[in-house]
Amino acid sequence: MGKERRRVPRYSVHVNASVKLPKEDAALAVIVEDLCVLGCLLEYGPTLGVHQECEFIMTWKGREFRTPSTVAWKSEQGQAGLEFHNTDPASHQLLRELCADLQTQPLVRLPESHE
Repeated sequence: MGKERRRVPRYSVHVNASVKLPKEDAALAVIVEDLCVLGCLLEYGPTLGVHQECEFIMTWKGREFRTPSTVAWKSEQGQAGLEFHNTDPASHQLLRELCADLQTQPLVRLPESHE
């Protein structure tokens, strides 16, 4: 895999969250692997589709973060990337505070031989 330049720092989080799909009563349980101010990487169920609109919901230290999202990509290995959009200012500030508590990942992927 080649080097990938990231636009913003990503943070390792490994917490439970949920994704609510439009017109669905129940939310999907997911695990957030990585988080950034633009989106997140999920371990998920196979029901998410690329370009699908949804609401992302995560609780961190007793505070709930919610934001509209779009499924940017998904893999055959059971992962999906969400892109956050139209996040209100208070929620965006909470997300920044959450990220400040987390461990930063490298901005550029390390070569596999570096492991």
